[in-house]
Amino acid sequence: MLVVTAICFPVASQEEEREIEVLKSYLDNQENFEKKVRAFDKMHIALARGLFTKAKTLEQQEKNEEAYAAAEEAQHHINLVKSAYEMGLATFADSAVLHNYYGEFLYDYLGEQSGAVTHWQRAIQLDENFGRAHCNYGMYALHNGMFSTGFESMKTALRLEPDNPDFLFNMVQVYFAHSLNLMQAEQMDRLKIYKEAMKMSEKAARLAPDDFDVLRDYALNFFLAEEYAAKAEWKSAAKAWQTARGKARTKDETFNTWLNEARVHKENKDSKKALECLNRAEEVWPGSPVVKQLIEDFKK
Repeated sequence: MLVVTAICFPVASQEEEREIEVLKSYLDNQENFEKKVRAFDKMHIALARGLFTKAKTLEQQEKNEEAYAAAEEAQHHINLVKSAYEMGLATFADSAVLHNYYGEFLYDYLGEQSGAVTHWQRAIQLDENFGRAHCNYGMYALHNGMFSTGFESMKTALRLEPDNPDFLFNMVQVYFAHSLNLMQAEQMDRLKIYKEAMKMSEKAARLAPDDFDVLRDYALNFFLAEEYAAKAEWKSAAKAWQTARGKARTKDETFNTWLNEARVHKENKDSKKALECLNRAEEVWPGSPVVKQLIEDFKK
């Protein structure tokens, strides 16, 4: 594991210094600062995302100067988060929490994979029971072809936090994306892989009842049954799509839950319920060519 012996931080601009000044008052307490900088991170990243979306829309409208200004403002918020973490690590160099979240920031928003890995490994060195750092490093390793290292890190994360829905969600992706590796490394057949993954997927959905992405993933996984030589539980699948629909955030998401529930009923040889779902999907997006074609197919 890589050892970080020294960290050099650039100095924030005067404008950035003014905006992160409020965080300096918490530098006398590490735990308090960790909480405050994490909240600071979430707030400014949300602002940056909104501004980048605005910039893209303005660019499509050929309002280039306004698009550039919005992008510049978004980058300013990114820079603030970077400066805040670097300020914290300059004082709390042995904070596993700061190393982990700074690693996430570097990976997700600056594309600095090498730097992110260095900070995740440092976080694990500082606190071997820090599940989130193990999960982050594990997913990185898996995405970069290091199956054994990644899978062990993911197992460690789940051992430390067996009821963490994010870890469960990620492990389900590992099972389905790396099933051949699992078959070789863990002597698991395809049926066992599916059953174990579905147990974790169901548990994640139960532990995160308001997270649409987790609920949708659980519902989608029923469609993989045949691929893994398992018997599909279509009644449970229909219920899963109904549950996901209750947490849909947009019309598109609602529309897709109706379409997928229709797929479930079709697989279950229940044309009546499938058509009911398609009609409800059409109510969400009237005139949808996809729904129109599916309805016509059922009537043939």
